Amino acid sequence: MWEWLKEFFGQFNEEGVSMDKKSVFFIAAVVIVMIGFWMFIGIVDIKPTEVGVEVDKVQGKVMEMPRGVGYHVFNKVSTDIVVYHVAARAFPGDVAKSEGSDNYTLDLKTNDGQNIRVDLTVLYALKGNEVPILHQSIGPNYEDQILLPQIRSEARIAIGSYTAEEIYSGKVRDVIQKEIATRLQNAVAKFPAIQIQDALIRHFAFSSEFERAIEQKKLAAQQVEINKNRALAQEEEAKRQEAEARGSKLKAIQDAEGRAQSAKIEADAERYKLEQEAAGKLANYKADAEGKKLQADALGGGQNVVALKFAENIPDKFRVFAVPIGQNSTSLMDLNGIFKGMFSSEVSK
Repeated sequence: MWEWLKEFFGQFNEEGVSMDKKSVFFIAAVVIVMIGFWMFIGIVDIKPTEVGVEVDKVQGKVMEMPRGVGYHVFNKVSTDIVVYHVAARAFPGDVAKSEGSDNYTLDLKTNDGQNIRVDLTVLYALKGNEVPILHQSIGPNYEDQILLPQIRSEARIAIGSYTAEEIYSGKVRDVIQKEIATRLQNAVAKFPAIQIQDALIRHFAFSSEFERAIEQKKLAAQQVEINKNRALAQEEEAKRQEAEARGSKLKAIQDAEGRAQSAKIEADAERYKLEQEAAGKLANYKADAEGKKLQADALGGGQNVVALKFAENIPDKFRVFAVPIGQNSTSLMDLNGIFKGMFSSEVSK
């Protein structure tokens, strides 16, 4: 140190800079203070998403209350402050690097003995007030010492409850994720600082032979479904044609019944019309006969009626001719007698 100071101040002499002894001692004191401050005094900046755990290195004791947000100055010789990130985060932290990595990929078995590789991400946070206890019992390496072993154990139990085909189809994926999260929460309950929020299955893979077998099975099932749909379509078409034929038959029957009903109505109407006409004529005949009877009674008998009819039929320009009886006689023939005789003969007939 002194050699460095000697060289530092020797530069000024070489350059011809005159310095008195007081100035030299002042600068040296400042440098020594700065070096001592750097060696013995520490400063830490704690962000809003962090807490600091204060450790007394002399007594080997962890302070119960964590340090909060802001700048904190401490003695490096006797004290240490370890910063913990407490906000929600994922484990593994670097998802891109962890995917496919043997350190974080889980080799598990399904209920039916199939091997499956699972990439699992766990979301968790730290409870600030409990972090000092976590630091004292586990330390900053709690992820690899606590989280990773528990994740492997609980995931193995959860995955082992289902068959490979159930997992492959994706129907139970959400159920498995929730089950793993619940089991992890129970498993780390003895470490109150660790708060498990969720478990997410990013990817899983089976052996290539198993995946080919599953694909072939799915294709066969799809073909069966296609054939079933075709048969169902043909059945529906047959039902449609049958319903159409039944509808046509019913329509023909209804049309025939309608025509028969219409013909019956027309026949009934015609019969009613003829009956009414016959009744009218009969009434006219009866009225005419009754009138003639009344007329005959009024004229004093049928002979008078005949004579009246004959008289009514005599033309308006009727001429009476005289027929001489003898050569020199001017007597006329008694026509009234002749007609009377005619009428009498007609009546007697």
